[in-house]
Amino acid sequence: MKTRVLSDDYATEKLGEELAKLTPKGGTWLLRGELGAGKTTWARGFVAGLGGNADDVASPTYAVLHRYETPRGKVFHLDLYRLGETGAWSLGLEEQVTSGDFLLVEWAGSKGPWPTEWVAALSLETQGEGRQALWTMPDVCQRS
Repeated sequence: MKTRVLSDDYATEKLGEELAKLTPKGGTWLLRGELGAGKTTWARGFVAGLGGNADDVASPTYAVLHRYETPRGKVFHLDLYRLGETGAWSLGLEEQVTSGDFLLVEWAGSKGPWPTEWVAALSLETQGEGRQALWTMPDVCQRS
């Protein structure tokens, strides 16, 4: 497990950019943290790290799902807060997400099905003006 103190939103986005560059196509990130902990802020950085437009990234809380195009592939940004761990799959998401797409899942448990076996987890906890990030990711990182 890796950990980092993030002083502000900029640092949170930079961590998202950094981890996006280590995520292979088909990679899934399970994002955990209370409301306002920085999950969507981190996702902005992730999309930017793939060459996409960070300004397009918005919280999927009400829409449930957002899709972003990047030079490295599509990013599906999903919120399971109201749907529960497996609720998104009842929407037919497994028919849309391919093994070459990236998946960011807010309020994720551990169940899938995820598009590939490369599944990482990030937890964000508010700490004063900043936040603490804790993450695990598979040992083998392939660039695509």
